[in-house]
Amino acid sequence: MQGPPSFPFRCTERSLLFAKARLLRMTAANDTPERAAATWFIALQESPDDAELLARFEAWLAADDYHPVAWAEMNETARLMAAASPNRTRRRRAFQVTRRSRRRWTMPPARRLWKPVATAVLVGCLAISFAPTIILRLSADHSSGTGQVETIRLEDGSVVDLGPDSAIAVDYSKDGRNVRLLAGQAMFEVQHNPDRPFRVVSNGVETRVLGTGFEVGLLGGVTSVAVRHGRVRVTAGTTRRELGAGNWVRVDTDIDVTGGTQSAELVGAWRTGLVSIRNRPIADVIEEMRPWYSGKIVLTDRTLGAKPVTGTYDFRDPSRSLDLLVSTYGGRVIHVTPWLRIVTGS
Repeated sequence: MQGPPSFPFRCTERSLLFAKARLLRMTAANDTPERAAATWFIALQESPDDAELLARFEAWLAADDYHPVAWAEMNETARLMAAASPNRTRRRRAFQVTRRSRRRWTMPPARRLWKPVATAVLVGCLAISFAPTIILRLSADHSSGTGQVETIRLEDGSVVDLGPDSAIAVDYSKDGRNVRLLAGQAMFEVQHNPDRPFRVVSNGVETRVLGTGFEVGLLGGVTSVAVRHGRVRVTAGTTRRELGAGNWVRVDTDIDVTGGTQSAELVGAWRTGLVSIRNRPIADVIEEMRPWYSGKIVLTDRTLGAKPVTGTYDFRDPSRSLDLLVSTYGGRVIHVTPWLRIVTGS
């Protein structure tokens, strides 16, 4: 099995240290094999001769039959990215998986059947998803794994519940407290301090705290803000709105702002995994479901995706919830592999 080609960018010393630090605390409960492979890739790019790192990589590779699959897919994605770059960097020394690891792993018979069919789709999905994932993890101060909700206490005592596949960057100073939501969802309980204003920025949308508990989401390029208690001020382009308990707004990529009201008790309810949906398009629900699923969900039918739905779904069982969501409205979920679901209209 061939080792990693170079990305069309060079790993910095900071990114290398970040990757190694993440490997030290990485667990199967918090990282999918795909995410783990991406983190290993960063570390091994710059330290192919680190004996301790190589030994730990070998142990990870041998720990699960799917780890070599994820590693091979990560290398193929990197190869495609490097080949597509107009300024390709010099190819570095390839990291070779040991013969012992190659002998240990053979593709199970069931996977042999779907592998040729799924390869093209998997490579396309991985090429789109891996590069942003790596860059995101290098930018974040706190991140969470698929299906995991992490509770973080910031230095001022404010508490953040980080949704699945979510990430934030924190910038505190004596004059203010700034948090960037890089991906996913976060529920904030903010310690009041008028001398140090608290604000959250997500995709150009600023939420300034006026003393509150609120959530901010960034899913599918759409930023949402909802208030559980207290008040916030949301600024998006030239639009400014103040929200109280139960108020929400959504800002799409064109800075179009929509809003409404809901029960304040539903704000942040996703932390339990039970998500109540009210008159929202299926495509939006799938976007919110993606962080709970360890594989890829591909929606192929725009008409189906535009259908409004209402209901409560248990995202802790995303595969079953996806089947229920789609079949109720005339769609179908094709189970291509254990890690790939394709949603069609018939």
